[in-house]
Amino acid sequence: MSQDRTADRAAALGVRTLPGWAVRVLFAAVALSLLLVGVPEGPWTAIGALLVGVSVWRPRWMTAWVLAGVLLLSSLVEPGTLTLRVLALVAGVHALHVLGSWMLAVPSAARLQPAVLLPSLRRYVLVQVPVQVATVALLVTGQRASVPVLAAVTGAALVALAAMLLPPLLRRPPR
Repeated sequence: MSQDRTADRAAALGVRTLPGWAVRVLFAAVALSLLLVGVPEGPWTAIGALLVGVSVWRPRWMTAWVLAGVLLLSSLVEPGTLTLRVLALVAGVHALHVLGSWMLAVPSAARLQPAVLLPSLRRYVLVQVPVQVATVALLVTGQRASVPVLAAVTGAALVALAAMLLPPLLRRPPR
């Protein structure tokens, strides 16, 4: 009864809310569409569908990120040509990360104000614009570049990532 009164009070104030399970439905819709479009034929679709179900059922098991890994690894099966599928997969896996973190934060029985999600959506757009441009640039130049050049670029990116992540990870917590 108290949840109904809270929803009535929010409606009287003009605040729109959504059920918390809507985040899970959105996650399932994005994940299943990525599975149907972005995964080559074979066992990947069945594995991905199972992971979608488990991710929605038990978000605390962190299978949303395993699903993102399966989507990315299954995309390596086909040659890296610039297609709309690759660009959608890059944006979709990032969207799965954002939606997975929302599923961890929002209980399915809760009420959710959509305005709370706007900062995450802004960050998503701010990250996706340069990432999509970089993806197009890498795929276009990658078709003309030799394998050693691409290996050197990949190695430099991994060193930069390690240099960025190691200092905070190795820092000792204050006592």
